[in-house]
Amino acid sequence: MADMSNLTLSSLDLSNRLATPSPPPGVSPIEAKHYYHGLPSKPRLIARTGTPWYPPSGPEPYLRFKELRIPGQHQLLDLWEDNLALNVHDILDQNEVNWSSTDIVRIAHVDEPSGNLILWIGVRPHPTPLSYDVGINVALQCKRLLLDYHITDVDVELRESDIIQMVGPPLLKPIDLDLTAIQREPFTTALGITICAQDTPWAEGTAGFFLAVPGINKLFLVTTRHVLFPQSENKSFECTNESQARHNVLLLSESSFQQHLLSIKKEIDNQDTIIAAQEWRIERIVGHALSKFMHKDAKFRVKDARARARALTDFHQELLANWATDESRILGHVVYSPPIVVAADTDQQQYTQDIAVIEIDPSKINPNDFPGNLIDLGTKYTSTELTKKMHLNPRNPRNFTFLEDNLLKLWGTIPEEEMREPKMLDKNGEPCITVLKRGRSTDLTVGRATTFVSYSRKYFSENDTTVSKEWAIIPLDKESGDFSAEGDSGSVVVDGLGRIVGMLTCGSSGANETSGPDVTFVTPIGFIMETIHKYKPLAKAYIMSAPST
Repeated sequence: MADMSNLTLSSLDLSNRLATPSPPPGVSPIEAKHYYHGLPSKPRLIARTGTPWYPPSGPEPYLRFKELRIPGQHQLLDLWEDNLALNVHDILDQNEVNWSSTDIVRIAHVDEPSGNLILWIGVRPHPTPLSYDVGINVALQCKRLLLDYHITDVDVELRESDIIQMVGPPLLKPIDLDLTAIQREPFTTALGITICAQDTPWAEGTAGFFLAVPGINKLFLVTTRHVLFPQSENKSFECTNESQARHNVLLLSESSFQQHLLSIKKEIDNQDTIIAAQEWRIERIVGHALSKFMHKDAKFRVKDARARARALTDFHQELLANWATDESRILGHVVYSPPIVVAADTDQQQYTQDIAVIEIDPSKINPNDFPGNLIDLGTKYTSTELTKKMHLNPRNPRNFTFLEDNLLKLWGTIPEEEMREPKMLDKNGEPCITVLKRGRSTDLTVGRATTFVSYSRKYFSENDTTVSKEWAIIPLDKESGDFSAEGDSGSVVVDGLGRIVGMLTCGSSGANETSGPDVTFVTPIGFIMETIHKYKPLAKAYIMSAPST
């Protein structure tokens, strides 16, 4: 293939262009609404190239579900991050399109073995929705650009989409063998706990991962800056001495804490209901052919429910006594947070610098007793269900083990080279990395990291925008639901072996406010650590691995 690394829009050989296909018929209101049926946010279609779309017909018409899929290996991979993406962005800017993201994905009906490769362009629906006439003109220009690169099997689609940011006593040890394990989890050292700044308790996010520095008996926690600082205060923050005012970070806001108390009370009420039902059952099974067995079973259920109710009541009282005030829930304070900017490394790869480092108060976590970075896999999935989700293709080597303690130990990181050339396959045989995360809003979720980076365009104001690269994560499948939602910012994303991919920052979503983003964006761990190491006191910081068993 010819070297096109220096190809620009102005230097394209227009005389040798491949013929541009005619545009499909104009997008009807029903197509605009239902074209992406099945995707998490059901974005509205603006314009597209490709084959015509026909509404369902027949005696029992129904809409076929679509899903996002891994793009796989393609000649586009070698061109996208050089100048092709920049040329696409030039077309969008020349047409004054308020675009929000550019992705390379496959979109297919769930019952199809494959799917079309799509240059997927997100367009902000405000301040004014993009018209079809402008949209189809842009789509055709981008299609012509692809043809000039001799890429004939990629279509262009524009949809409405915006970038959303998914914003006392010592912490408890993560344990599984406890009657209150689920209720205890938000107060443990396992990753995925809910945090917020004391000054802005309405903006909650998720704890990322813990760091240590050689020779310093302290723990540090990494999350995204936008979780802890208002956008209007986008300037460097450094805590250089103890006399400086602290920017405190809380474990749960007051509202979330009260909601957690309420959930425990409801669970206690559930146990009381079970006790009453089983005692009623005991009174009425005398004389039944299986009365001996049923009586034994009912007595066991009463005993178990009473034990759970006592344990939950004790834990509820413990929370009220030890965690009820903001001061008792102060996890630590921010020591370093550079402004949110698009930074460039030596390979000219631009990612958004959105990082905050928290020094953990030793009263919350004793550094000498810290078990390392762990993700509590919770109870959302059984061990069989989660193993099946993580092991998508029988050709893959064993890449996930569900241990009895329910904890995934984190160790190591995934280099960007492996992200671009994964060693695993999804169920369709396409290279990908199966990843999981645990966040404040969506709990434990599983997704697929694509081989292509995406580009997001964030609007600090109408005249202040920035474009950055993002690693794209798409849902595992239609049944798995959203990979993330608002409040999951800061979550650490890992593969099944416990290697860190990066940190969740934002996503691209349509106008459906009840769903999460169609594509979730992650900042690579290598870039995050490079940024942290530029701050001299953290120059030797390293990620705390959990000890192997």
